[in-house]
Amino acid sequence: MWTCETCTQQFLRTNQAHSCLDKTEADFLRGKSEKTLELYHHFLEQYRTIGDFRIHPSKSMLSLAKNTRFCMIYTLGRNFMDVYLPLSKVYDDTLCFHKIGHVGDKQTNHWLRIYEPEDVNEEVMFYLKMAYQEDALKGEAHLAKAEK
Repeated sequence: MWTCETCTQQFLRTNQAHSCLDKTEADFLRGKSEKTLELYHHFLEQYRTIGDFRIHPSKSMLSLAKNTRFCMIYTLGRNFMDVYLPLSKVYDDTLCFHKIGHVGDKQTNHWLRIYEPEDVNEEVMFYLKMAYQEDALKGEAHLAKAEK
């Protein structure tokens, strides 16, 4: 893992491009409704039952990361939040994703919108865990490559 000396964010790749200290989590949350903040904190609380992660703020979103960014919170609306998960293949046989799009050959983003705390249900948790586990595999692959 490479750690940026300026902002202390950690990355798998050395000198990874990132928004270094440009924005904070507070910047992204500023001015949001009480309802949206409740959704945001509930979502993070639920995700933390899966595992630990860091929050990486940028100009346009908050990313959750362990080894790589495995979940992006890109819109905090008046009464909802939009999230996408970069997964390794298409999962279109589900009710939770309202949009799915390919990013290159290896990644497919899956978008979901959360209106109520109950929307972070068993199905959503299944895919949140999948994104977290795929990130863990990326970290293991990077470590194995580094040891060679």
